Amino acid sequence: MKPRKYGSLQMTIIFEDSQKKELDMSNDSQSAIISTSEENEEDERNVPKDRMNLVFWIILLNGVGVLLPWNMFITIAPQYYVDYWFTVNGTKTSYADNFMSAMGIVSQIPNMIVAIINVLNIIRGPLLYRIISPLTFNSSLILIILGLVIFQNPSDAARNWFYIVSLIIIMAMNASNGLYQNSFFGLAADFPAKYSNAVVIGTNICGTFTSVLAIVATLVFASQPKMVALVYFSISFAILIICLISWWFCKKLSFFNYYIEKGNRARAAQENTKFDYRLYLKTFKYCWKQYLSVFFVYFVTLSVFPTILVGFVPNYTVFPSDIYAGITTFLNFNLFAAVGSTTADFIKFPGPDFLIIPCLIRLLFIPFFMFSNYLPDQRSMFVLYSNEWIFFFGNTIMAFTSGYFSSLGMMYSPRVCPPELSKLAGQISALCLVAGIAAGVGFTPLITVMVKSF
Repeated sequence: MKPRKYGSLQMTIIFEDSQKKELDMSNDSQSAIISTSEENEEDERNVPKDRMNLVFWIILLNGVGVLLPWNMFITIAPQYYVDYWFTVNGTKTSYADNFMSAMGIVSQIPNMIVAIINVLNIIRGPLLYRIISPLTFNSSLILIILGLVIFQNPSDAARNWFYIVSLIIIMAMNASNGLYQNSFFGLAADFPAKYSNAVVIGTNICGTFTSVLAIVATLVFASQPKMVALVYFSISFAILIICLISWWFCKKLSFFNYYIEKGNRARAAQENTKFDYRLYLKTFKYCWKQYLSVFFVYFVTLSVFPTILVGFVPNYTVFPSDIYAGITTFLNFNLFAAVGSTTADFIKFPGPDFLIIPCLIRLLFIPFFMFSNYLPDQRSMFVLYSNEWIFFFGNTIMAFTSGYFSSLGMMYSPRVCPPELSKLAGQISALCLVAGIAAGVGFTPLITVMVKSF
């Protein structure tokens, strides 16, 4: 089998070594894969062009769409749900006290479960259908939310059912996102590396866009939470509809169809009607370093962002208090995460074998922010610094490395394994991403306990 070219001698050696270890495959499978490779060699001479990078931009757009509804939800939650719906005459109800923590629990669990189910191939059908279906479902959920925003005002009679319905919507949205995101990374794995990275860039642009919108909304609609919610969810709905239309357009592009068909042919010899654990073991053998890298990047990032960072109190700040966190925490992080992801398209260092090293070094960001002036009125742990600019640039470096190293991990994993395993490798990488987020969010309360107790 001819090794896939990736731009480095090291990658070629990986493939040559992997081919020597394929002795456990049946003769029929070997023949099928060899046949597929010969077809691919012929096809490489006539690869269609991605004219004006249309497929790249469509994938990037859908990277924005992957997280936009949820980003809008968590951004508007404190103002619209906690303060507007669940706070009465300035007094927080039990719903207000519990909503944010309940939202975190019901969001991460279904996302993780659906991602696992999708990786295990329990949900069948083409990946593209597993992308379009969640998009359609999420669009329907946003319409329901818009209906509630427009026609339902806070009242004692409505507060209980509104709380329950909101959590059900959150659960359904994140279950849908688990299928959408996991399938999306699997689909992008069939394309050249920059297309996998387009997904990561899109998710970080989504965060940047949401952060800018939050700052503008705070300045323009400071005392109008209902209007802010209407703007947020209307934008979400519009972009999801554009994402749906983009896939219809994408299916008409020869470049898109070429790589989809190429990926399907490469996997033809591996297709099974039942679960085959050997495929997962084989994929893990090639990609385990990338999986751990992706997991640790998101674990570190979500351990401190946004909860620990928002709790930092500087001695002095040059930013207005009402948009301080929006600029120093959210916009700063999302902007430089997007810059880091984009940089990975041009600079790829370190290589696949050594990416795990800087990803483990990033664990130092956890004590770095623990020893900042986080929760100054409640902490027992000593404070190492309270300077705003040390915090600001620490967040900048963490954000850049989060975007850069996560992009490298997501790009490397489908390409350090044989082509017939690339889709599965991309899906498992997306599962590691979700697992890292869930573990990081779960670790945040432990950080707070340590800061208060030690």
